[in-house]
This record gives sequence, C-alpha cells and structure tokens, in this order.
Amino acid sequence: MRQKLIWSCILLLLLANVYIWQGVAVWVDSRPEIYFLNIGQGDSTLIVSGNHQVLVDGGPDKSVMAELGKIMPMWDRTIDLVVLTHPQSDHLTGLFAVLERYQVEEILATFAEYDSSLNREWLNEVQKSGAKLNYADPADDYHFGDLYIDTLLPLDSSVQSADINEDSVILRVSGDNLSVLLMGDAGFATEDSLLNIYPGISADILRVGHHGSKYSSSIKFLERTEFDSAVISVGKNSYGHPSPETVDRLNKVNAKIYRTDQAGTIRFDL
Repeated sequence: MRQKLIWSCILLLLLANVYIWQGVAVWVDSRPEIYFLNIGQGDSTLIVSGNHQVLVDGGPDKSVMAELGKIMPMWDRTIDLVVLTHPQSDHLTGLFAVLERYQVEEILATFAEYDSSLNREWLNEVQKSGAKLNYADPADDYHFGDLYIDTLLPLDSSVQSADINEDSVILRVSGDNLSVLLMGDAGFATEDSLLNIYPGISADILRVGHHGSKYSSSIKFLERTEFDSAVISVGKNSYGHPSPETVDRLNKVNAKIYRTDQAGTIRFDL
C-alpha cells in the first residue's frame, strides 16, 4: 500500500513538472509560429505568438482538435481569435468542436450571406458561446506580441459575389522575419481585386487558394506576390486538388511547394 502511494506521488510530481515546463516553454519562445494543420481535405491554420493563439478555419471534421492538442499547452483553453474565411463545410465543420472545448474571445467572418443549415447552426452556436462576432473589413488589424495580422479583403460589404469563395477573408500575417498570405478559397477574380487594391502586395509564403484548384493562383498573381514557398492544404478528394495546372504555375515561379497530404502539419517560424 505504501509503495503504491509513493509511486502515485512520483507520477503526480512528473505530471506537474511537464505542466510547468510546458508553460515556461510557451513564455520563453514567444517568436510567432504558423502551423498549416493536417486535417484532410479542408483548411485549418494555427498561428501562435507567446500565449496567444489565432485559428483560421477549422477543417471538415474534428481532426482539428487532435492537431491543436499537439501544439497548444494542455492547460490553455482560450483562443484569442478564430477566423472563418467563409462558411463552407471544409472550413467550418471543425469549428463546432473548437467552440465547445475552447473559450473563443472573438470570431472574424466574411460579411457574405450563405444560406445553409450548417451555417445557420454555426451562427446559433456562436451566439450561445458569447464570443464577439465581427464581420471582416480592412480596418480589422490585430497585434499579438510580435505577430501582426492585416485583414485585406473583403472590401465592400454592400456588394456580394455570386460565389461565396470570392468573398473569403484574405489575411496577411507577419512576424519579424516572414510574412504569409492566407487566401481562403479565393479564385482568379479575387486575386485580381487584391492586386488592384494592393499593387505592392507580397509575402514570403503563400497559402495557396482553394486547395490548389485550377481556378486559383493565376500566373499573374503568383508573379506579382513574389513569394518563395507555397503551402497547399489538401487531403484525399474527388476534385482533382491540387490541379496539375496550378502545380505547373507554381513550378514556373520556382516556388518551393509543401502539401499537407504529403508532409503532414507544416510549421514555419515567423
């Protein structure tokens, strides 16, 4: 009995040690990081700056929870900002589990209306959660330590595209060393708008729009943004993502291509 008690105490001390040092590691290594999560055919990106977390999209199912558990400290149940680029299932579904487990301070979403039972259910859950719901416009900029998030699009809430993908929230995320352009599911039309509104737009890393669809990532857009690395969030699918045409265009601009279906979760220090 006494021996069992001793081993129980040792186990508790070991667990406490892990808990404490995990927290210390978060505070010591406060340089921003970005993780393109391996969640299958969908999108989910976690950005971490010190003890702050920003989650962009939640993927097609609960896979995001396992990925968050690998990165976030076990004691941390708060997410500062959740960005839903647009309310289609491969970006939205995983956020239900996120909202259930974590206290989300703010949700940034596209103003575009999307009539689906999933989106209606989501808006109800958001209201019940108490999270602040903010509809994106270029005035929405966020600072978390050395992390800066600039909301670029959508621009005009009075005009809605026929395709919800073209009203995706577009973000430029930057730290002291690298910048990332997160394109949601935007296609050629939104890329052209982005270049017209922000003619000097550039980034070190491009999160390729719409999982590498052939209707995204035009050669003009790729050349103008002058990035070095391209990340494609993709899983097993029947859409042909990423399309050979898009991969060919990325190769033409000498991009280093990373794919979540091949490399798993992909991490960069910002």
